[in-house]
This record gives sequence, C-alpha cells and structure tokens, in this order.
Amino acid sequence: MLRQIFASCYALKDADVNVDFLSPETTIKPIDSGRLSFAFIAQHNEHQVFLKIIKPGFVRSNIPFSVLCTEACRLHSTIPTFKTYRGINGQLYQVVPDKISTVPSAVLSLFSGQIIIITEAAKHGIDCLPESLTEIPGGRNGQIALMQTLGEYIVKVSDAMHTVVQNLPADIDTADPAGFIIGRRVVQDVFSIDEPITYLRTNRDRHDLRVHIEKMLSNLAQSDEAQAFGRGLEQGHLEIILARFNQLEQRIEENLAKSPAQNVPIHNEVKPANVGAVYNAAENRWRITQSFDFDNIAFGNAKNGDHTPLEKDLGRTLSFFSFDANTGEFYPDNARATIQGYLQRLPRKLTKDEIDRLKDYLQLGVITSYLWRSSYFADELCGKENNIQLARLDPGIHVLQLKAFDEWLATNDLHKLVAMIQESSTMDQHRKISAKALHFRNSRQYNIKRDNGTLKSYYEDIDAAHERITEAVDSE
Repeated sequence: MLRQIFASCYALKDADVNVDFLSPETTIKPIDSGRLSFAFIAQHNEHQVFLKIIKPGFVRSNIPFSVLCTEACRLHSTIPTFKTYRGINGQLYQVVPDKISTVPSAVLSLFSGQIIIITEAAKHGIDCLPESLTEIPGGRNGQIALMQTLGEYIVKVSDAMHTVVQNLPADIDTADPAGFIIGRRVVQDVFSIDEPITYLRTNRDRHDLRVHIEKMLSNLAQSDEAQAFGRGLEQGHLEIILARFNQLEQRIEENLAKSPAQNVPIHNEVKPANVGAVYNAAENRWRITQSFDFDNIAFGNAKNGDHTPLEKDLGRTLSFFSFDANTGEFYPDNARATIQGYLQRLPRKLTKDEIDRLKDYLQLGVITSYLWRSSYFADELCGKENNIQLARLDPGIHVLQLKAFDEWLATNDLHKLVAMIQESSTMDQHRKISAKALHFRNSRQYNIKRDNGTLKSYYEDIDAAHERITEAVDSE
C-alpha cells in the first residue's frame, strides 16, 4: 500500500525524485518514528530518499508552512537543511488522495488526507545530539560550547525564515503560536478530561481531577516506565503541571498586553532530535551540520493574534538543555551560555519584560515536555490497545525540573544574569553586526540578492564576522 501511495504523489514523470516506488528493485525500510509520523528510507540503485507520512488521526496544518521555511533555509541562508522534493503539481508536500485505483478504499481511508514529505536522505549518517547532557562530547566544556552555538542558531533560523511569512500562499495558516490552546487540548486528549477542569478554578475542580486520575491508574501496564508515571500521578504531578500552566498563561498574556512582542513572527523548536552537529575537541567548538524535522515551526500574525516572541524559542531550548535528564538538576552555566549565544545574534538588548517572559517560557517548555511525554501513555491510560511501540520516558522528571528551577530562582536573579552578558563591550560588537544585517534584510538589496541566489554568500560573511569576535575573545 505504501508503495502505491508514494507513487501516486511522487510519480517519476511529475516529481523531481529519482526513485521509482513501484519498482521491485526499490527497497522501503521503516526507521525510527515519532509520535506524530511514520518515517522510511527508500532506495533505488544509488538514489536514497527520506519519507515521512503523518500518522492517521493527526492533523498538522503548519507543515505546508514548515516546508517553505526549510527550503528558504537551504537556498538563502547558512542553516544546513535537506532538500525537499516536489511531487505532483510541483508542491513541496503532498496529501494522500481519497482514491488510488490499485489500493482498496477501506485500507486507503486510514491515510487519506494525511501529509507526505520526501527529502534528501542523510549521507553517511547524521551526527545527532544526544538527549542526555552527560553524553555530549567534551564534558562540561563541550556542553557549554554547544549551548552557545544553539543559542545563536535560534536567532539565525528565525532570521532565515522571516521573509517566508511575507510571501505565504493564501491557504496556509497556523494558529496558536503561543502554544496554550494546543497544550490544553493535549491535556484533554491524554487524560480524557473536560476543558473546564483543566483551569483548576475551584477546589471542586481539583477534587474531580484527582478522582478521575485515580480511576485511570489501574489501566497502566506493569512496565517500569508506566508504573513510574502512575506513581507520579498519584503524587499529584498533573495537578502541579496544570496549576503552573494556568499561572504561566495568565502571566505571559498580561506581559504581552503591557509590552507587545517585537515583530519576530517565526518560532521554531531547537531540540536534540532536530539538530545534527559535530564537535571539534581541539578547539572546543561545535558546527551545526544538519537541521531537520521543521514540523514545529509556526508563525504569528494579526489574524491569529500573536507575534510569537522569539524568547519563547530560547525558553524552549533552555528547557531541553539546562536540566539533567536523570535528576532534574538545573545547570545555570548551560543557561548562561545559551543566552549568550542568543544575544550575540540579536540586534538589541533584551528588555525587562522580555526577560520575564523568557523565565516563564522556560517553565512552559518544561511543561510542554511533560505533556508530550504523557501523551505516549494516552491509549494505555484510557484502557485502549496500542500496537505502536515507542520509547517512553517517565514524564515525572519534568516536575523535578520545575522544582529545581524554582529553587535556583529563590536565590538568583535572571535579570542580573542577562545584564552581565549583554552589557559587555564584546556583546556590543556583536549587536552592531546583527543590526547591520537587520538593516540589510529590510533593504532593496536583500531582495535583489535573494532573487539572484547570492543571499547565502552574504550571510556567510555575517557568520564570519561574528566568529572573528568570538575567536578574539577565546584567544585572550
């Protein structure tokens, strides 16, 4: 069936993929899949491609936008990405049709309407970042160097995709870039509870939540990870998560109303699974080698009411890389390095309100991780059979991370940490380069270079200018 689906969307006569999916000489091998999609490697002779099809039941309306961003990065920036192949009608993504003559309609209906993307396959593998900080090469020095590189990368990705928003096809729209609507929906779906209860407005709501969770615990299997998750639920983890979620939603909305975000409409999620990098141990430096899985990119505009503060992306990245994956311990040095890299690419200083939002978005990132990890137990919690087996980690670690960050904030000031970084003379040099690049991006010359294919060369020079400043500091 998969061969027929892929061939219908990427027929050789219509597509720029050099793989004949119907040929018996073509092999299609499944590889690690996430919660939202199935992934495959297809190979025909020397040609290899990476295929991704969204799983039945999931709707990812932002994928059409994300593939545009991926191509913008590849063609016009120094962000390394894989080529996305075009299928029928020249589209960068395809939708599984309702009818294929060679596939029974009852079988095809499982995938009808789901999105397919085909990209280049990685040659000689990908240097993925490990999930655990302790596995990052170079020990603590390697971690710090990587954090700084990722901080810069957040701003670079947003800059590279900025103009995509200005040229969107009319049918592309993504909602809820702030993430609260989706987050609340995930809670409802995973734990099968009504939306009003998620707000925990009254003691009755909290009581009803506890009773509901108690009834679900018996559905969890006897696996170590399921039992650990169950113990956390018994200890009130979901209530803790929801209470903080509601608090953050109110604080961030009030902050944005008082101090609207800068017009930075792109947001992206920089996490271990989305970035490949190589480490130079002699220089203690990292180089991003690949960027992939742009499914989490979205944008804000006047239509959906959110300009998507870029500090949300920084907060999300900090939630991945500033905590020990096993103990939940908070590493302020990792946070400092990530913030430093971020500020090196920002053309201005962060304001007090932006730093407050950063503090809140870091916590929201931790909560988001708890909710997504909980979703891997959703069918089990509800007493449903699930034949799709995925690696499942105990979401309870994120409750420990919240506690660790609270303890750090009790004796430390994030405002002072950021001020120490952004007030240095070195940072002023970085800001001047970034401000120059921002001015260029809003000029006529930007569009000229973009049209004639020389924009990437311009950004290579910008990267080199930033690197010279960093190298001069390292050599002192």
